[in-house]
Amino acid sequence: MLKVRENRRELSSRIEIARMAVGGSFAVLAIAYWYVQIVQGGHYFDLSENNRIRSVKLTAPRGYVLDRKGSVLVENEPAYSLQLYRRESKSLESSVEFAVRLLGLPEDQVRARVARSRRYPEFVPIPIAENLTLEEVAEVEARAPEHPEFAVSISQRRLYKRGGSAAHVLGYLAEATPDQIRASANEYRMGDWMGQKGIESSYEKLLSGTNGEKRVIVDSHAREIAEESRIESRPGQNLFLTLDRDLQELAEESFADKVGSAVALDPKTGQILALVSSPSYDPNWFTRRVTSEEWSGLLNDENKPLQNRAIQNMYSPGSVFKIFLAYGALALNEVDPNARVFCPGYATFYGRTFHCHRKGGHGWVDLRNAIKLSCDVYFYNLGRRLGVDRISEIAHAFGFGEPTGLDLAHEKAGLVPSEEWARTKRGARWYPSETISLAIGQGPLLMTPLQVARAVSALIEGGRLPTPHLFLASQDPKTGVRLRYDSPPKKSLAIDPTRLSIVKNGMWAVVNEPGGTAFGSRVPGIEAGGKTGTVQVVGRESVVRAGADRHLLEDHAWFTAFAPIDDPKIVVVVFVEHGGHGSAAAAPIARRLLARYFGIPLPPAPGEPGFQRASSRPATAPPARKAVSP
Repeated sequence: MLKVRENRRELSSRIEIARMAVGGSFAVLAIAYWYVQIVQGGHYFDLSENNRIRSVKLTAPRGYVLDRKGSVLVENEPAYSLQLYRRESKSLESSVEFAVRLLGLPEDQVRARVARSRRYPEFVPIPIAENLTLEEVAEVEARAPEHPEFAVSISQRRLYKRGGSAAHVLGYLAEATPDQIRASANEYRMGDWMGQKGIESSYEKLLSGTNGEKRVIVDSHAREIAEESRIESRPGQNLFLTLDRDLQELAEESFADKVGSAVALDPKTGQILALVSSPSYDPNWFTRRVTSEEWSGLLNDENKPLQNRAIQNMYSPGSVFKIFLAYGALALNEVDPNARVFCPGYATFYGRTFHCHRKGGHGWVDLRNAIKLSCDVYFYNLGRRLGVDRISEIAHAFGFGEPTGLDLAHEKAGLVPSEEWARTKRGARWYPSETISLAIGQGPLLMTPLQVARAVSALIEGGRLPTPHLFLASQDPKTGVRLRYDSPPKKSLAIDPTRLSIVKNGMWAVVNEPGGTAFGSRVPGIEAGGKTGTVQVVGRESVVRAGADRHLLEDHAWFTAFAPIDDPKIVVVVFVEHGGHGSAAAAPIARRLLARYFGIPLPPAPGEPGFQRASSRPATAPPARKAVSP
C-alpha cells in the first residue's frame, strides 16, 4: 500500500510539472504575440505595405520566318510596354488619368483594359500600352516615386525586314482579342500578341513558343528585393517557307502600280515560290499603336490592300480555261484534233451572234492552232457540243470549285456553274446561250489565280493535283532539329499522254511561234508553254453611267506559263485587274519571272532603254515529235 501511495505522489508531481510547462509556453507565446502585434505591429505593417509580389511575364522569343534559302524575312526587336499593378495603385481612377495624360492614350481603351483585368489576380499586371518610345520610357521612370504602380517591361515586337514584301503570305501580329483569349482556354491572356493573318496565324502554335513567368518581391518604390519563383519561357520554332525571296520581290516590282496577283509554284511538289497580291501593306504598321481612324482608313481603302487577291478574289478565267476544255473534250472523244473549224470573226448560236476577239477572223483552224491563236469561234463550237454539265465535270476534275488546301486561311472555293446550280442558286434555268460564253471562260465560272496554277500543274504533270503549300520546314532554335513538310496524298485524274501532247503543243505555239498570243514574251533559251486570257468587264454601260474611272472599263488580263516544256520545273500565273489584254499586261510579268528562275538575262522590254523590236522568226522550231498534222 505504501508503495502505491508513493507512486501516486510521484505521478501527481510530474503532471503538475507538465501543467506548469504548458502554461509557461502559452504565456511565452502570448507575450510574443502581444509584442509582435502590439509593440512591433506598426513595423511589420510597414513591411507588408512596402513589399509586394509582382508577376512578371517572361515573353517567349517568337520564331523567325525565313525563305527557302535561309534569308530572314521576319525577326524580333526589343520593345517596351507599360504595365499597371492594381494592388499598388492608391486610386485606379488617378492611375488611368495619369497614363492617358502622360502618353496621350485613348481614355476609353485604357478603361476597357482595366475593366477586363478584373478576372485576373491583383499581382498580375494590366498591359496599358505597347511599343513605348525611349522618351516615353524615361517619362514613366522619372515619375516612379509618385506612381510606383506602373512598370516598364521589356519584351519583343515583330520586325518585317522587307516592309510590305510578301505581306499577304506573312500576315501580322496584333493583341489577342477577348474572344481569342476565351477560345484559347486561357492559354493567352490580356496583352499577349498572336498571329492574325497569313503564316503568322496559320503557324501560331509553332512560332509563338510558351511564355514564362517570374514572381518577384518589390518594395514601395518598385525596386526588386528578391525573386520568389521562376518558370522559364520556351522559344518558338523558326519557320522556313517555300518562297524564293528574289522571285517574290521581282514579282512585286513587276506589278508596281498595277492591281492583281501572281503565283509561281513547283508543279511536282506544290511548293509556292512566289505569291503576290497587289496592292500590299506594311505589316510593321500593326506593331505600333494604331488609332481606330487609321484602321478604318485601311479597311475602307478602295483598292483593298488587306485582301489576298491570289486566293480570295475570284475571277472569270477567260481564254485560260480553253486548255482545260480542250483536254476534257479530247478525253471524252468529243473532238478530232485535226478537224478544222472556219472562223470568220463571229458565229451565231441560238439566235445570238458571238464575236471572236479577232474581228477579221482566223480562217480555218484546228485544235492546236485554236489554242495558239486563242480562237473563240472554235471553242464556241466545242462548248455547244459538250454542254454545260460536261464542262462543269471537266472543271471539277481539275480542282475548280473547291479550295486548293493552301496553308493560309480564308481561301475561296470559286464557282463552277451547272444546270443544277442555276436551278438551286439562281432560281432559274440555265440557258443554252450561256454555255457558249462559258466555253471561253466568261460568265459565272469563277476561280482564283492559285486554283489556275494548281490546275495547270495537274494538266502538265499527268493528272496529279498537288496541294499548294508555303511551309517548308520548322527548326528548334535550341537543338537545331528540323521538321520538314509532310505532303498529303495528291488527288489524281487520268491524263492520257497522247492527248496531253496535243494541248501542250498548242501551248508551246502560244509562246514560241509567230502569231502565238504570247510570242512577244518568250524567254531566249527556254522552251515554255503558255496561255493568255482576257476577261471582259461586266456591266460597262452601268459603270459609264455612274461616271466611273474609264480605267475600270478595261478588260482583266491573264497569263499562265510553265517551263521547260518537257520536264516542267515551274508554273507561273499572272492576273492583272483592268490590265487589258493578257499578252500585253500579264505575259511580260511571267516572262521576267521565268527568266529570273532559270538565271537568264533578258534584253530590254518595250518601253525600256535599249529595246529593239525582235524578228518575227521563232526562237526554235517545235520538235517533230510534238507536231500535229493539220
